[in-house]
Amino acid sequence: MPQDDKISPRKPRRAWPVAMAVVAVVAVVAGAVTWRGQADDGAPSPDHPRNRGTELVIAVGDVAGGEFDPLKGWGSRPAQIRLIHSSLLTVDKNIDFVGDLASDYSVSDDALTWSFTLRDNARWSNGEPVTAQDVIFTYDTLKKDGTRFDLTFLDRMEARDDSRVDFHLKEPRSTFVSQLSDIPILPAKHYGTDYSANPIGSGPYVVADYQVGQQLILEANPHWYGQRPQFTKLTFLVLGEDAALAAARAGTVDIAYAPPAFAGQRIDGMTLQSFETVDSRALTLPTLPAGGKGKIRTNDVSVGNDVTADPAIRKALNIGLDRDQIAQIVLQGHGRPAYSLVDGLPWFNDQVVFEDGRTEDAKRVLADAGWSDSDGDGTVEKDGRKAEFTLLYPSDDQLRSDLALAVAEQARALGITITTKGSTWDGIYLDGKANAVTWGGGRHHPHQIYEMYSSKVIDSGYNNMPQYTNTTVDGYLDQALSATTQDKANEFWKQAQWDGQTGFAGENGDTPIIWLLRLDHLYFVRDGLNLGDQPIQGHGHEWALFNTLVQWHWTS
Repeated sequence: MPQDDKISPRKPRRAWPVAMAVVAVVAVVAGAVTWRGQADDGAPSPDHPRNRGTELVIAVGDVAGGEFDPLKGWGSRPAQIRLIHSSLLTVDKNIDFVGDLASDYSVSDDALTWSFTLRDNARWSNGEPVTAQDVIFTYDTLKKDGTRFDLTFLDRMEARDDSRVDFHLKEPRSTFVSQLSDIPILPAKHYGTDYSANPIGSGPYVVADYQVGQQLILEANPHWYGQRPQFTKLTFLVLGEDAALAAARAGTVDIAYAPPAFAGQRIDGMTLQSFETVDSRALTLPTLPAGGKGKIRTNDVSVGNDVTADPAIRKALNIGLDRDQIAQIVLQGHGRPAYSLVDGLPWFNDQVVFEDGRTEDAKRVLADAGWSDSDGDGTVEKDGRKAEFTLLYPSDDQLRSDLALAVAEQARALGITITTKGSTWDGIYLDGKANAVTWGGGRHHPHQIYEMYSSKVIDSGYNNMPQYTNTTVDGYLDQALSATTQDKANEFWKQAQWDGQTGFAGENGDTPIIWLLRLDHLYFVRDGLNLGDQPIQGHGHEWALFNTLVQWHWTS
C-alpha cells in the first residue's frame, strides 16, 4: 500500500471502499508490490514463495472482532486474546485449566473464594509490572458494564498485596473458569476510551499496526514473561476464503484457513493440516409462534415462527436429517456427525445419541401432528399453513452455506420446504429470532450450554436465539451453575440435556437447536512450518491455532 496510507495503531481507520479492497487483494495475490507499495522483483510467487524467516503472513479470516477491548467483545472467541493479552487462567493441551498470569490459585471448599497469586515477572508491553490492582480494575469494569461478560455472581475483590488477589462470590459458580480463561487483564493506569487505538497488553505480541478490514500486524513483546516465540512479526491479512486461497496459491501467505470445500485443492509448497475441534454446527429453530417482540444486542426484533414453533417440525427434522450424509457432503471427511454442542466432553449425556436419517419415522411424526400434503405439491400443511420457513446463513462462510443447502435438500424429502438465504451477521442477528439460523459453538467449558438454553438469558446479547423455555431444564442449568465442584455440575448439565422424560436434546427432547456436525479445522501451511503440539481447538478457526504459537518453528 502507498506510504501515506500507513497509519499509526493509535488511529485505526475505516475499511477501504470495496473497489480499492479488491485491488489490494489482487496486488497481494499477484505478489507485485511489497507492504510499502514499492515494486519488488523478489516478491513471492507460486514458483518462489515467501522465504523462511522470523516473520509470518497469515490469512485465517477476520481476527479483530472486539478491537482488543473486552468491553467491545474481545475475548468472546476461544483463544482470541492469547497473542496480545494474558488472562488469569488458560487451557492446556489436556483441556485442564492452569495458571497463565496466575502462578498459583486455589478455591475454598464452599467455592465462594478464589485466590490467585500473580507471577512475579509479569509485565505490560510498556515494561510496567502487572499487579493485583489491574486484575481488580478489569473485573470491576466488566461487571459494571454487564453486557459482554456476566459477572453478577461476583460480590467483591480484594488485593492482599500487589501480587495476590481474592475473588469473593455471592454464590458458587462452576463455570467461573470460563471468564478466568477468556477475560484479558487490562492495565488500570492506561485504559480509556481510546484503548482500541493503543492497546497495552501482557501477551507475547503487541499491536504494531491495525487497519480495519485490511490487516493486523503484531510484533514480539520484549517484556513477555513466557517462552520467547521464534517469530518476531505476524501479519494477518483480512481476506475472504476465496482470496485467502488465491494468496496461498500466489505464495504470499504462510498459513491460510481452508473450508472443507477447498480441502481437495493442491498448493505447491503448502500442506493441508487438519486439527480436531469441539467446534460444532447446528440449526436454531424459533420455538415461539410468530408475532412476538424481543431484543438482540439492545435492538428490538421480531420473535417467533409459526412453523418451527410446532414441536413436530423440529422433531421430524431432528430424526429425519441424515447427519452422516450431511457430514460427507459438507465436511468431505473432515469431521463427524454431532448430536449436541458438547459431544464427548465430560458434561455430555450420551443418551441423546440416536439413529437418524429415518425419513419414514419423520413423516409419521408430522402426520400424527396433523401435517399432510393435501394438494400434492410435496410440502405438508396444517390448518392452511405450509411447512415452509427460511434458513439464514452468513454469505461469506462456505461451510455454513453448504450446510444450509444440504439441510434444505434433505428436508424436502420429509415434506418440509426450507428457503436458504445468505446475509451478514448483523442481518442474521436482527432476523434470527423469527427464522432458522445456521448456528455454531464449542468451548472447553460448558458455560455455552447455559447461554444457549436457559430462559433467563433470553434477550441478552444473542443468547438463546430460539427463545426456548423449559422450567425443568432451567432448574438443572441453575443447579449446574451453582454446583461447588465440576463433577457435581456435570451431572446437572447431563440432566438438562435429557433426564429420561424431558430435556433440550435427544430424539424425544424439545430440540430448539438441531446439532448436526462436529468439524475439523483445516489450514494450508507452508511446508516446514511446525505448529507445535496443538490441543483440541474451540469454536472459530480465526484464533484457534494460536494457543501454541510460542512452540512454532521452522524444521529442516
